[in-house]
Amino acid sequence: MTSWESLFSSLGGGMYQAQPAAETGDRATLSLFDASRPVLPRRTLIGLRWLAIAGQLTVVAIVAGWLRAPIPLTFVGGAIAISAIVNLMLSCERRAAPMLSERAAAAQLAFDISQLAAVLYMTGGICNPFSVMMLVPVTIAASLLNTRAMLIFLAFALALLLATAVDPWPLPWPDPHPLVLPDIYVFAIWAALSIAMVFVALYANRVTAEGRRGVVALDAARAALERERQLADLGALAAAAAHQLGTPLGTITLTVKELLAELPPDSPWREDLDLVMAEVERCRKALERLRARDFADDSHPFDSQPVEAILREAARPFEERSKLQFTIAAGPMDGEHAPSPQPRLPRRPEILHALANFIENAVSFARSRVLLEARWNARELQITITDDGPGFADSVIDRLGEPYVTTRRGGVSTHAPPGESGLGFGLGIYIAVSLLARTGARLRFANMPEGGARVTIIWPRQKPGMSRAEGPFSSGIPNGVEPPSRSGLN
Repeated sequence: MTSWESLFSSLGGGMYQAQPAAETGDRATLSLFDASRPVLPRRTLIGLRWLAIAGQLTVVAIVAGWLRAPIPLTFVGGAIAISAIVNLMLSCERRAAPMLSERAAAAQLAFDISQLAAVLYMTGGICNPFSVMMLVPVTIAASLLNTRAMLIFLAFALALLLATAVDPWPLPWPDPHPLVLPDIYVFAIWAALSIAMVFVALYANRVTAEGRRGVVALDAARAALERERQLADLGALAAAAAHQLGTPLGTITLTVKELLAELPPDSPWREDLDLVMAEVERCRKALERLRARDFADDSHPFDSQPVEAILREAARPFEERSKLQFTIAAGPMDGEHAPSPQPRLPRRPEILHALANFIENAVSFARSRVLLEARWNARELQITITDDGPGFADSVIDRLGEPYVTTRRGGVSTHAPPGESGLGFGLGIYIAVSLLARTGARLRFANMPEGGARVTIIWPRQKPGMSRAEGPFSSGIPNGVEPPSRSGLN
């Protein structure tokens, strides 16, 4: 471990304890220089540093050889040589991990920006046009480190930038008279570089943090989808086993009955046959329970079903264990006078899981009732999930669908299980939006005038020029993914 790594290790280990990287919200930023989270491939850092060394040598050769400008070659060359030695040592570590931890990456980047600041200080300070290169280590650090660690690194970089602005060595200049810039202009350069450094660091860190949150949420969505598929496979397997075992059990029952009919009443075998008959009856009842638990309703788990049946299936677990009033309705939209057959939705895990997620959110915050409606016309199918709870918070209603956004006012759930007081539904809504987007759905979130929240899911029934039989609801194939709309509902 280098001296810089030791310095940053003491800072990180002495001030904060490492937190898991996948923590929700801003709690993940409480760790400074986490030594367990890999953030940067070692080869990438080594390659970038060799590129920087080559660039510095090229500039020195041009300034000293071609422009004939006076330059302190001994000191500048020494600084570049130190960087090369450190890079060679990093390259020759045989037992080193292929990925640098957050702490090690911070230490290496701190060395890089310190070496660059030293070279700049000896060649004109911030008056050197290449002082803009100090933005490079800051940008890399901002994209790798957590927020608080990035702020520490940014403060360190700003201090180095200020040091290069205070009484630096003369700027190498081919003219016998050295170039002297006005103090106000030097101050303007320092201010511009400082502002650029702060802006770039905050922007890069924010974008990277959002990307990390999206990755965590997508992993959770994949896990939820895989769980739904496993449950579907388990239900299909249970139904198949019940069907396959029904025939041999029927044969055993028939054989036992025939034997009982042929045996005399006082036969010692009658008691054993009665026991066999009782056990067969127990097996038959167990198979009936398996059939009853099969959520596929004796069909393939991904077959299509009427939209009302899909809603009832998604709401059944919550309806059974909740004291709320559930109302499920389905029918054509207002103004549709001609009778219209009920659309069919594919029983895809994405749809079932997303609907269950929104219903769970409604159940957790509803005071007395939850309304599930399906309305359709020739162009689209709408499913609305409405509750009479406090509604969505005005400050986040336009951001729903992003991970880790608290979705209700106060974050308190009326019917949530103990210990789950309504927090964390932002991730659930993000997963549901992502899953439904894969089926071609658009979403709207709104608060009702009389109180309560409403989620509207909209699927197009067919593309222009397609027959109704070619629409997504008959084939189970979505028309294409559309960006989810989060505007309010009229």
